[in-house]
Amino acid sequence: MDVIEQRSLANNMTLTVYDQSKKMAGDRWLIKIICEAELPVNEEFFSRMSETDLALQAEVREVMAGSVKFSATKERTFIAETERATLVERMVADILTNMVAYMNKPEFPEKLFARKYEEIRLACSTARHYRSLPDEDRDGDDDVGPADFSACFKD
Repeated sequence: MDVIEQRSLANNMTLTVYDQSKKMAGDRWLIKIICEAELPVNEEFFSRMSETDLALQAEVREVMAGSVKFSATKERTFIAETERATLVERMVADILTNMVAYMNKPEFPEKLFARKYEEIRLACSTARHYRSLPDEDRDGDDDVGPADFSACFKD
């Protein structure tokens, strides 16, 4: 992935635009531009969350590993090689114009953190639930093979 542009936004986020374009066939290209914003997460964000399960919050912190990311991808397929450079420039300009205005809002980091926190919290909670289920291998039943399904078939 080639970095096309990287910017620091006013709300402490870092915006990076990547070009992940690749040749498809002959002189035709898949143009793929990825816009990724990274928000460093500090204690202030967690203090605003009303979490009763502190162990679950610790798991969420571990998964976040100090930052959350927002990503948007723009793609165009089957683009002629002669049009590639112009299209990439136009797509990047559109992303920078639209995405920077959207992500530079003062409330964006808080909303992004809250959404990612809930996504990761749900995933951690679900994983915790599955870890708490009894393991079938620990039951002591030795599996001798498949069940007898002979009654399901006619001779």
